[in-house]
Amino acid sequence: MKNQWTKIGFIAIAIIALWWIFIQKGCSPEFDTKPYEHKIDSLENRIDSIKQENDSLEAGIQYLEETNTYLTDRVDGLKDKVAILKDDLKDAEKALVYTPTQVDSFFMFQYPVQFASLSEDTTHLPLEVSKQIVVDVKQLGISKEVIKFQDSTILGLDTLVKNKDKIIIDLRKKEENYIAIDKDRVEQGKNYQIQIDGLKKEVSKKNWKLKMGKFEKVIIGVAGLAAGILIK
Repeated sequence: MKNQWTKIGFIAIAIIALWWIFIQKGCSPEFDTKPYEHKIDSLENRIDSIKQENDSLEAGIQYLEETNTYLTDRVDGLKDKVAILKDDLKDAEKALVYTPTQVDSFFMFQYPVQFASLSEDTTHLPLEVSKQIVVDVKQLGISKEVIKFQDSTILGLDTLVKNKDKIIIDLRKKEENYIAIDKDRVEQGKNYQIQIDGLKKEVSKKNWKLKMGKFEKVIIGVAGLAAGILIK
């Protein structure tokens, strides 16, 4: 009788051991994917924000490039005008061969108000001096135009340089943003992999529970049968 109860005790211990294994293996906390999904969504939102910033940078770069194209054409046009004016400076020296009538016509056209007013001044300049004055007046007017166009050219070139510097800065920022996007994509991939691995373990646990459930029924049946036989 004592041996029978000993055998029953061993069977009970075996059943309890199997049940403990079943509990430890199959009833551990379920894998929670929500923290990883939240992390992935957060990364995706940041990636979208970076993409929007890059779109804005690209639009700004395009505008600066179009502005630079306009400025380049304008500067080229100003340089052409300056070149023409420099030729006009040389042409002004043609006044040195003016006739007295041409000299008078020039001054009358240049100073119509003064010529229209009566004056008791009867000063007469030598013709050669008058011719040189005509040359000087013409060259002074042309020189003023040259300076004005050259100032505009310098301003245009300065703006061109600043725009190019800004384009370089924006292109570097875009590159940094693309690198940041790549890093976030890698981080997303890691979180996806964690979920995949966790879900694989979850599937493995479910399969284990199914197998152990079947095995448990067999063991319990056999143990019950053995106990019945031993009791008899």
